Amino acid sequence: MRNVTQQRETTAMNPSYFRIRLPLAAAMSRFSGWVCSSELEPPRDIGLSEAVSLACDESGNWRGSALYLYHNDGWTIFEDISGHFGSLPAAAWKSFAQNDSFVFAGYNDAIGYGELTVIENGTVLREFLFDSDNAEVNVNYGQLEGNPVEPIETWIEAARFVDEDEIVFSERGLFWLHGVIA
Repeated sequence: MRNVTQQRETTAMNPSYFRIRLPLAAAMSRFSGWVCSSELEPPRDIGLSEAVSLACDESGNWRGSALYLYHNDGWTIFEDISGHFGSLPAAAWKSFAQNDSFVFAGYNDAIGYGELTVIENGTVLREFLFDSDNAEVNVNYGQLEGNPVEPIETWIEAARFVDEDEIVFSERGLFWLHGVIA
């Protein structure tokens, strides 16, 4: 199991990622056709520790929708460095996933926010969104059989899902910058 606290040098934790069971090149091609923004920079190989500084300008502002991606255990993982892909409904992710296995997961412990979407064979198995400051947007649909984190009822269980996902970690990957998602 990885220790997210050792990976990120921030006070608050807000990791999020999406992963799809496709080879890296196929996942990147699918993403390019799906995302509603243009590529600002072509992907380049970097170390994990470089991702946040590359995603920010001289003033510390996000330069766009920044992703850190790599392939592990049959999955292509897109770590959402700038947080631009949070709160997308499962229907939007379903159009990206098509009939491939897909997971989106993330949380922000500073604001009590957690999210999880799981899609298999074009079917949404789990859609969870918990925002402690905005209860009217909360969603809790489905349940993942055999998932030790279930039942997921608050952002804390979503955070545990993220922190215990052993597929999601790589010291080296690609940095890919797109325009801000509308």
